[in-house]
Amino acid sequence: MTTSKNPNGKTSMVRLHRGFFWILLAGLFCCAGPVSAQRINIAYSAITGSQAPLWVAKDAGIFKSHGFDVELVYIAGGSIVTNALLAGDVQWARLGPNAVIQASSRGADLKMIANTMNTLVTSLMVKPEIRTPKDLAGKKIGVTRLGGNVDYALDLVLKKWGLQRGKEVVVLQTGGNAQLLGALVAGSVDAGILSSPTNLRAVKLGLKELVDFSDLGIAYPASVVATTGQYLAENRKVALRFLRAYCEGIYRVSKDPAMTMKAIAKYSNEQDPQILAEVYRVYGVKHLEKIPYVKTEGVQEVLRSEKMKATEANAMAFIDNSLVAELEQEGFFRKLYK
Repeated sequence: MTTSKNPNGKTSMVRLHRGFFWILLAGLFCCAGPVSAQRINIAYSAITGSQAPLWVAKDAGIFKSHGFDVELVYIAGGSIVTNALLAGDVQWARLGPNAVIQASSRGADLKMIANTMNTLVTSLMVKPEIRTPKDLAGKKIGVTRLGGNVDYALDLVLKKWGLQRGKEVVVLQTGGNAQLLGALVAGSVDAGILSSPTNLRAVKLGLKELVDFSDLGIAYPASVVATTGQYLAENRKVALRFLRAYCEGIYRVSKDPAMTMKAIAKYSNEQDPQILAEVYRVYGVKHLEKIPYVKTEGVQEVLRSEKMKATEANAMAFIDNSLVAELEQEGFFRKLYK
């Protein structure tokens, strides 16, 4: 170890002290081991292609690169997911907006902070003998959940077609997409509203699409990310880090069809390459929002579906776009998509 002379001719120990400091610091890091990632639990309420940014962010290691150890939890049913959020069992949730608004109207403090799709991407699938909307008279229509966004969309088209719900058609709740498809195949219902990839499986089984709801021009925040207002207030820096990772997942979906289809296949148990390619076209290209603001006009539509006052001010009570806005202001999206 080298020493030096100061102006008075005395030996200086500065270099020795500095060298010892760095050796000691390195030793501390070695003894401490790797810094553990922050554990977060994320729930999602449906197995559809709209979950692709979440699945890809997990499987591509994007969450890990931002310091998160993520556990993805599938929980069927938006109301159960909101209960898990409020209990603190999960920190984030990908779910339908109706569940957020229903819980909030009962006093829950929930906020929608991002959304990747601004319309209902789902189809009314019917038996082959049903050729026109009029053929639905006297038939049973299945939905995954009564009172949700899909049920509301069904009301809109029934009114458009002049069919009276409860009198001319019966609407039944069947459970998730897989259960609804099973009911269609078994003949328990004559028609059903299915999202992708289940609607594509239905076509393979001989059913046909009567209407694509995304063609109806209904503004709807169909794939929101939500958390509690308390969590946002207490963990804003963590929330921004989470959102950066999620948005990088959106970017990866938009640029990497192979990785995206691999993730969709894994989580949906769908292996048909034609179906996977169509799911990617719909969710990864056609309807994917690259800057995931929650739009007030969509939330207003949700409020109307819940028979609530649908003003812009009322809609904003359920939204916190400040995180996406902060990322946009710092140039995050511009750099990401350059």
